[in-house]
Amino acid sequence: MIVKLALNSALFCLFILVMFFIYMTDDVIGAHYLHINKEITAYSYLLNNIKDIAISTENKLFTDGLAIGSAFALASSMFFIFIANGRVTVLLLSGYFLASAILLTLLLGVPITVLSTDIYQLYGVDVPLLVVITKILLMWFALLIFRLRAHSTKVYWIIKSFCWILLAYLPVCYILPIKTSFFLSVYIELFISGLLIILGIYLIQKSRRLSVLFVLFVFIQFIFALLNTVALFGFDIDIYQQDRYLYTISFWLSGCLTVFMLSRGYFYQIQDKQKAEKKALASLEKSEKAQAELSTLQEENQEKLESRVQERTLELNIALQELESANEELAEKNTLDELTGLYNRRYYDQKIIAEFRRSRRNLTPLSLIVVDIDHFKHVNDSYGHIAGDQCLKWIAGKIKQALGRVTDIGCRYGGEEFCLILPETDTKGAMSLAEILRDSIQSEIFVYDKTDIPMTISCGVSTYWQQPEIAPENIFSAADQALYSAKKNGRNQVQKKILSSTIKSN
Repeated sequence: MIVKLALNSALFCLFILVMFFIYMTDDVIGAHYLHINKEITAYSYLLNNIKDIAISTENKLFTDGLAIGSAFALASSMFFIFIANGRVTVLLLSGYFLASAILLTLLLGVPITVLSTDIYQLYGVDVPLLVVITKILLMWFALLIFRLRAHSTKVYWIIKSFCWILLAYLPVCYILPIKTSFFLSVYIELFISGLLIILGIYLIQKSRRLSVLFVLFVFIQFIFALLNTVALFGFDIDIYQQDRYLYTISFWLSGCLTVFMLSRGYFYQIQDKQKAEKKALASLEKSEKAQAELSTLQEENQEKLESRVQERTLELNIALQELESANEELAEKNTLDELTGLYNRRYYDQKIIAEFRRSRRNLTPLSLIVVDIDHFKHVNDSYGHIAGDQCLKWIAGKIKQALGRVTDIGCRYGGEEFCLILPETDTKGAMSLAEILRDSIQSEIFVYDKTDIPMTISCGVSTYWQQPEIAPENIFSAADQALYSAKKNGRNQVQKKILSSTIKSN
């Protein structure tokens, strides 16, 4: 399809080229063309030696017709390629080359005309307008083909800002004096070309496809813009009138590079598609191979088949269990408290609800221990917050040692407060575990920076025995009230609170 499209585009270009060449060399139209060329040329506004400009008409019809006709043919071919594939980037290139072709017509000395030169109203603003339009289309093309919005938001907004600035400048061209407008257009073309070179170098550093071709494309424009600027303001020369092949060469070098860039883009698309097809084919081959193996297994005796099916089922179950374990491990990492290594408050909120429902479903007890470090503020105030952090880690280590079962869950509830969720544990068991934890912390001295810091904890215990009208927050409230009693009665002790429907959550 792409080859057919390329052939059709080439034939169309050839047709437009021949027709425009005939148009430019016709006797009647040629006389009109010669008459127009006696008018003021594009960049003569910026020259001091306007009287010295002599536009040669000898052999000019052939060269200009060839250049202008081929330029319009390239723009037309891009438009038909857009119709064929619907890509916005190709439409932008079509608009860019169309504006460039019209600009080429003006720079070679031919103003735009519909019926006659008397009704042409764009003298003095046509070249500045077209320069700005070509740069807007080129920057817009760069934004889309390299997908800058998805890969580099900052660069995307920089380029887009310049597009908006140039769009806002368009109506200004009608207000400014002719010489000022032409002067700015020369420097706009030079500046935007330089900006696009910087963009291309940035894309090369990011190893983006087509970035090298894009740099060559805009570098050619930059060189010719620089030559034009130096010639106009350094030597008072309009290079497009002195050397009529110069802009034509720059246009077609840019055009060839653009066509090559589009071709490489299509090549990369085909390459990516082939890789995807190969991957799909390999997957299909694996599937067919698996089906063949299954057919072979079906041909074997029933006993052997059942044995293999059981083996495969077992392997699948193991794989599913491993996957489930991996997912649980990943979820667990996202719910850990970074300082203590225990589970965080978010995990506690989820787990207490899950364990509450399981306890109610299985008719098993569910105990909760709320732990608070005694006089923890004193540690922070006396030894600093780093000492406080180390103390929290030390307490967390003691909690991990005290939790003997895999089903027991230790969480950092907030600050110096911890919660221990004990599924299938009655009040006696929870009290015993809390005492063991309290005793282990009291009996061992916490050492920070060679300084002994005695530590104690207070614990509150509550147990859910399927009491009516009880919610998970009621279990915590009861344990919290027991903790308050332990604090009130002198700290460094364990208290329990019997659950009832009258207990309100905090």
